[in-house]
Amino acid sequence: MSGKKWAERLKNNRKLRCGGFSVLLTAAAVILVLLIAALADVLEKRYALQADLSFNAATTQGEVTDAVLSQLDKDVRIYALTPAAGGDKTLLSLLDRYAAATPHVVWTEESLVRSPAFATAYRDSAGERQVTEECVIVHCDETGRTRILNEDDYYVYSYDVEAGAFSAAGYTYEKSLTEAVLYVSRDELPCVQILFGHGEVTEEDAAPLRETLAAGGFESRTVNLNAGDALDPEGVLMILSPRFDLTEEDLEKISAFSDQGGDLFIVSQYSDPLDMENYNALLRSWGVSCRPGLAIAKESARDSYYNGLPVYLLPYMQDTQMTRPLLEAGKDILLLGGARAFRPESPSPGNVSLFPVLLTGDAFIRNYQDGASLSEQQPGDEEGVFPLALWADRIEDSGKVSHLFIIGNLTVFTDEWVKNNTDASAFLLQAVRTLQGGETLNLNILPKNALREGLTVKSLTAPVIVIALLPLLVILAAALVLWPRRNL
Repeated sequence: MSGKKWAERLKNNRKLRCGGFSVLLTAAAVILVLLIAALADVLEKRYALQADLSFNAATTQGEVTDAVLSQLDKDVRIYALTPAAGGDKTLLSLLDRYAAATPHVVWTEESLVRSPAFATAYRDSAGERQVTEECVIVHCDETGRTRILNEDDYYVYSYDVEAGAFSAAGYTYEKSLTEAVLYVSRDELPCVQILFGHGEVTEEDAAPLRETLAAGGFESRTVNLNAGDALDPEGVLMILSPRFDLTEEDLEKISAFSDQGGDLFIVSQYSDPLDMENYNALLRSWGVSCRPGLAIAKESARDSYYNGLPVYLLPYMQDTQMTRPLLEAGKDILLLGGARAFRPESPSPGNVSLFPVLLTGDAFIRNYQDGASLSEQQPGDEEGVFPLALWADRIEDSGKVSHLFIIGNLTVFTDEWVKNNTDASAFLLQAVRTLQGGETLNLNILPKNALREGLTVKSLTAPVIVIALLPLLVILAAALVLWPRRNL
């Protein structure tokens, strides 16, 4: 049969003609549905239209974030690196909403397997954080700054005094992301100067502290007075646990720095040498001297130490200009694992006002070098309540006012576990912020509750009513159908 006859036959076949039309109509309908679904998916991602039905609204940003994103004037690129098994859905959903809120934020999901160049292309601007298989890279080309976030940035913990343990209390996805966006996009950041050249803590050990400063909106740089570096009185000077004494020239430079209104943040640990003449002279000029030995809580003062270990102190935060915002926010849990106590000089310099910031409970001072037990009080040990951190205001000869914050423990700022499980980061940022006299990027974004609230009698009322009504509605529907048929 010729092709012409086949075509004529198909044309005259009603079943084939109608059936073919049905197939084409069905195919067109399927394609249309797929296009609508694809368009809806694009629109949903672009405008974050998906409703947040989570019990704690963890994937929805609040007013503080909305304000930050609405004022953003620089492009910020975010890379969410996820493993092959898939990423954190809460995090990715929140990134969708950030991108929907402003055209200045763009994010993509990446993988080190597909794009290994990410491992070396970006480095955290503040610390030693490296790109890992599961992290978030927040970068701004215009400022050149980068922040790398990992899972430790997404949780906050609380301490249960009765249980003597820490537990997850909330999610901080929004807070960490918004602070990172603000950090990389700001034109200028206040600077913190970290002194080196006297056997201070190494740059590697100081990395967690510098990361906290970066998260709070501070840049940090090292200064070495012996190498000729100059001190800027506009920036806080940190002296972190020196092992060697300051020179006469160093002392003069630091004194001149303070005379111009420069502020000091000093850490002096129980294991630091006590025979540094110029360093001790610097402290005495502020009305402070160091107690030799280690502050240890008495066993009876159980609320003042952690997990049955009297060397791990839970100090009592005092109400001062520096700490008041922390106390009002309930951020007063700190853990000092091995701490030096201080002694206010008597009489104190007339131009200095000194205030305790952290106090022990009932405690004693133990000389850790004499080989005796650190947990048992020995005859002759000084006992009482001791200051573990002090704040001082000093009127300089120039008429300016300078400030000092000194604390007897460094691990409260450098130990990752302590940093992630206590209020140490907020404490550090508040100390530097008060010294600096300016704002930080420690935004007032509350954590989202990590635990769903238990059901109560009040919350069960509505479900009980619905359950009771269901059978009644079924009976009513049956009555409406059967009543007209009662005589049939």
